[in-house]
Amino acid sequence: MKERILVVMPTYHSPKDWLDRASKSLKAQTHPDFHCMVVKDGCRWACSALYSERPCLECDACQETVEYGHQLAKEDHRFSFHRLPIHLSGSGWGPRNFAILNSDEDLIAYLDDDNWYDEDHLESLYRVITATKSDLAYTGTRLFDTNLKLVHERLHNALPEAGYIDTSEMMHRRHLIFKFGGWRYVPKCSDWDLVKRWVPDIKWCHTGKITLNFYLRDNCGVHRQ
Repeated sequence: MKERILVVMPTYHSPKDWLDRASKSLKAQTHPDFHCMVVKDGCRWACSALYSERPCLECDACQETVEYGHQLAKEDHRFSFHRLPIHLSGSGWGPRNFAILNSDEDLIAYLDDDNWYDEDHLESLYRVITATKSDLAYTGTRLFDTNLKLVHERLHNALPEAGYIDTSEMMHRRHLIFKFGGWRYVPKCSDWDLVKRWVPDIKWCHTGKITLNFYLRDNCGVHRQ
């Protein structure tokens, strides 16, 4: 039997069509045994003196995400939706830690809400990480601009390094988190802040193919050369 994979999807004030695109790419996976925890960061205006019109309430953007998340979990038991009571910011570090600490799957993958998988993404990572008995597997990426025009393809089949590995490319074993620590708040590139604590002391592998689609809101973690 194949192992169930935890897929962590942090979200905050993202358009509904991004969430829909990401979740549909998960539903289409050829490795269907996954548990996707969609975790919404807390509203920055909730319980804030700056939010004088509706104190202690989430904003309209948060409410839209909540409605979408609950409906998604209702329609597909492989999804669960959670929301944090406070705003942690920092590119999803809080929601990712929450999901990891409130789950028990050994294999952990990530899908940022503005990205989406090819249908064989999880299966490709699962095959290579189990076949090689590695701690970390990652894959290649297509980069799209804001008009969804393909601008670059990256296939870095080598030891992970800064700018050449993204959160949504990875699958890793749970023990790495407990040995080296979880996600931390950093201004940019929290993925490399995590992975640099792992390499070169872990066994890693690469799928040798491109299975992730990355939406270029910024250039952090997606070196294009």
